[in-house]
Amino acid sequence: MAPNEHAASTPMTEEYVPLQDPGNSGNIKPQILSSEQYSLLLEPKKQKYYKTRAISRQVLAAAFASLSSVSIGFITSYSSLTLQQLRNDTSIDYVDSRDAGWIAALPSISSIVGSLFGGFLMDAVGPRMTLVMTALPCLFSWAFIAFSNSVTLLYIGRLITGIFLGVFSPVPQVYATEIAEPHIRGLMGTFPEAAVALGSLLCYGFGAITDWRWLAVVSAVVPGVPLFLSMVLLPESPQWLVKKGKLSNAEKSIQFFRCPTHNVKGEVEVIHANIVATDGAEISVWDQLRLFRKPQNWKPVLIVFLVFICGQFSGFAVVTAYTVDIFNEAASNLDANNATVIVGVVRFVSTLVSAALLDRVGRKPLLIISAIGSSVGMVSIGAFFYLRSVGSAEGLGLLPLASLLIYVFFNELGYGPIPWLLSGELIPLAVRTIGNGVAVTAYSLAAFIISLTFPYLTALMSTYLVFWMYAIFSLSGVALGVFLPETRGKTLEEIEKFFAPKNKEFKKISLP
Repeated sequence: MAPNEHAASTPMTEEYVPLQDPGNSGNIKPQILSSEQYSLLLEPKKQKYYKTRAISRQVLAAAFASLSSVSIGFITSYSSLTLQQLRNDTSIDYVDSRDAGWIAALPSISSIVGSLFGGFLMDAVGPRMTLVMTALPCLFSWAFIAFSNSVTLLYIGRLITGIFLGVFSPVPQVYATEIAEPHIRGLMGTFPEAAVALGSLLCYGFGAITDWRWLAVVSAVVPGVPLFLSMVLLPESPQWLVKKGKLSNAEKSIQFFRCPTHNVKGEVEVIHANIVATDGAEISVWDQLRLFRKPQNWKPVLIVFLVFICGQFSGFAVVTAYTVDIFNEAASNLDANNATVIVGVVRFVSTLVSAALLDRVGRKPLLIISAIGSSVGMVSIGAFFYLRSVGSAEGLGLLPLASLLIYVFFNELGYGPIPWLLSGELIPLAVRTIGNGVAVTAYSLAAFIISLTFPYLTALMSTYLVFWMYAIFSLSGVALGVFLPETRGKTLEEIEKFFAPKNKEFKKISLP
């Protein structure tokens, strides 16, 4: 337990009990504990209760913040079921060859603006307050889609919801990693991606039983209202509070998320010391850009950037945006809507499996397994379209579904949650605004390119070649996984030291 700097000047009363560690050297003062803290050390059952309560609070806070990711799931999957409905809707001037690709891809391109705006907003007001301030505007932005009477308004609605896609993308991940204890950070780091999968599943489910206008209403209300109400009640990230010099508020935040026996002041001191050691104090964006030239700052951002690129170019945006169209083009005996819901279920289950494994096997092995498995899935569905093109696909009606299930399961095992988890773990606090902006921009730009080009690529070349191209891109994650630093079980301060110059002496910072 960390020494109490004020032990010598603290009057001893019946409310305090001195705890002297026999292993302490004579020049280290004993920690002064309140009688409540001392009694907890003597009562294992009560201590276990408070430890469970602390973990529950961290998990629930991360889950509530991840409601913003449920909104992302609705935004990214909305076009999957609605494109087919728009083709048959005479109340709107929709032309499939002209509009399908743009309706699917527009949120990805506008999310670049949202990610940059969200990074600055998160730096200015904190991750929790960012979600509070943007939850209701995102909810109302769906009105452009729900009440649109022209494709132009539909485009505007997709662009605006895409901005919130960019704002929401890094925030729940940053909030979860900054409030979490190291031993559960991997679990909590998967919450945003699991929430995206849940949002997609809900979108598929509601989209199968309602039209595209009512689906827009559901997409607004289901995640938006509970997100706003829950985040209003939660404390801010202690990392952000310390960075802003609000040390007393940071202590209150840590007290909320930790056991009563936890050395709150010690953790605040660790966070503060790391911020000072890594130039992460309150600095301007221009100062962040100058710090970005240091290898210990740009290297982790580059790693996160490459992981995002590999995951998106494996074709995931195509699967989420065109699921129904893929099944329709496969011309199998499967109902496209039902098959899409099955894909959504498997995607969600895979995120739960990933959550269970990330803190057990680590990030590196799961990323490599994900890259290989995703490639196998893309090769398999490409093989189906090849066999169909040569007239040999008879009796293989279940192969498209099985292939997409393989792809989605393995993609969500690693490519889905790991990039977002690494964005919260690897990017240093000193350049987190710029670094997250770069990472989310990479994700958004890659998703835009993949979503927009899929219809054009399938028109220019055989469909099986497009899927095999995605399979090759997916395998690039194997090489990346080999060089990826393992972050399992490490504190954020220890992770930042991994990239520090080897010839620079750093003061050892650790919690007792």
